[in-house]
Amino acid sequence: MNIFMDQGVLIILVILILGVLSKNNSLALAATVILGLKLINLKQVLIFIDKNALKWGIIILTMGIIAPFATGKITIKDVNGALKNPSALAALLAGALTVILSGKGTNLIAESPQVVVGIILGSLIGIAFFKGVPVGPLTAAGIVAVIMKYIK
Repeated sequence: MNIFMDQGVLIILVILILGVLSKNNSLALAATVILGLKLINLKQVLIFIDKNALKWGIIILTMGIIAPFATGKITIKDVNGALKNPSALAALLAGALTVILSGKGTNLIAESPQVVVGIILGSLIGIAFFKGVPVGPLTAAGIVAVIMKYIK
């Protein structure tokens, strides 16, 4: 079978093109890596990534959120000050709400795999056309930005 007749390859090529056209390097790089693995027929690696990459991404993201405490960029004084700041309190609420909703979303995906297609397509549209970043804590920051806009 011709590799370009493979529907998965065609979809990944479209994603790659969207990434390049929208100047979204993360999307383009991700599509390039997955396409490369597909083209050199590393099916077991793709299966491994399919099963584990989301978990790795969450771990790496969490490490990125915790690292400023380890580097001293955020101190106890900063934490105490944040608890007295309306923007920081809104961020605390948005952060908690986001991870609660994300947990519920994770459960929904596990129970209803057909939802994954909509999530993937919606994420791709948001990334490619609206300069979105598929990251929960940044979503929380966006929620805070909207809340603070209306509070001020």
